[in-house]
Amino acid sequence: MNDQIQTKRIYNQQRVTYSNLYEIFELNFKKISRLVPFLPSIKEDFVGIKRPSNDLHLICHEKSPYTGTYTLTHQNISSEIVINRPDIQFKIYFDAKLLEVTSICNETRINSNHPLINDCSDLSFQLELNIFMLRWLDYCLDRYNGAEWVTRK
Repeated sequence: MNDQIQTKRIYNQQRVTYSNLYEIFELNFKKISRLVPFLPSIKEDFVGIKRPSNDLHLICHEKSPYTGTYTLTHQNISSEIVINRPDIQFKIYFDAKLLEVTSICNETRINSNHPLINDCSDLSFQLELNIFMLRWLDYCLDRYNGAEWVTRK
């Protein structure tokens, strides 16, 4: 099944299950692997450059043989402070071929003011975070596919 069809099917799900959340983890892994094909070997920070787009920063927080924790973001300078936007941190399980979002802007919830927040499960929060990543990766693939990746100084 191609990525777009699978993505639409997941978006249209009404009930959150671990099975459809797992599908998003797999899809996100496939997309990040297309965007940064050499990701399993990355142990330092990189910048994706493709003009006329802003630079895309891949920050490596932790790397082991089977997992890695990264942030994929744009960096903006405001009042001489570097701000990551969006600030999406995720963990990759290379052996299982899964990508799981761990936080966005150091939050584990991106919609904390939702009126029905008490009716949401942990799976719903995970789904929300990982669908945001799915959309971010779609955007990045559209803008940065074929980007030149260089080590950040």
